[in-house]
Amino acid sequence: MKKAILASVLMASFLVGNSNAIAHSDHDHSFTGIKWEFTDQTNANIRGQMEKYPQTQSFGISRFENKIMDQYGLREGRTFNAKIDNKSFRFQRTTSGVKLVKRVDAEQAFNLVSLPINRVHQTIPTSTMQRHIGHDHSHFSHEWVFSEKIQRKVEDKIKSENLSGLVGLSKFDRVELEHYGIRVGMTFMSSALHSRLMAKLTTGGIQIMKVVAPTKVAALPSNLSNSAFLTN
Repeated sequence: MKKAILASVLMASFLVGNSNAIAHSDHDHSFTGIKWEFTDQTNANIRGQMEKYPQTQSFGISRFENKIMDQYGLREGRTFNAKIDNKSFRFQRTTSGVKLVKRVDAEQAFNLVSLPINRVHQTIPTSTMQRHIGHDHSHFSHEWVFSEKIQRKVEDKIKSENLSGLVGLSKFDRVELEHYGIRVGMTFMSSALHSRLMAKLTTGGIQIMKVVAPTKVAALPSNLSNSAFLTN
């Protein structure tokens, strides 16, 4: 009798568990809640493949772009939104690129965190810009969101209360910034320690020029940190 009751309880638990799984099977539990900004080259490549092969769902991307996405925690299996030809789509990271999941409405992407750039127009007084011959002294018109690795370096620099030194960059980090339009001599806005900051790309790295009052700013979501992925 006891065995029969136990078997009934186990069967009921199994059915409830499976019914819950079925009820939520259409939910995207891998969705990161971010809107990714592809480099211009990758965006053009995907757009070209979509136009030439309308039924294609898988798109190869360069090793360079794959590495950028890894730096921001968009590992294999994770899904995210991105715009191609001003249309919003949901993609999933694969071993060699991305896979198209579905088309999404613009409203669904409105409040997402945008990485690695946040397209919010910025203006700064020209008096804050130092001139050096041969360098681009313009200001990047959108916010740049640091990867976790660079974010830690910038935060350490701010905590030291000594902004005179530079935040070192690898060759890859520098090329990444250049691919998104930030060249040597240009200033740009970003954030660290919940504060907005103005920075400048130099030949030696990133110079923190000014830290302003704490405010709501674009930043890498905690669920995309490397430590978060170690447990997933």
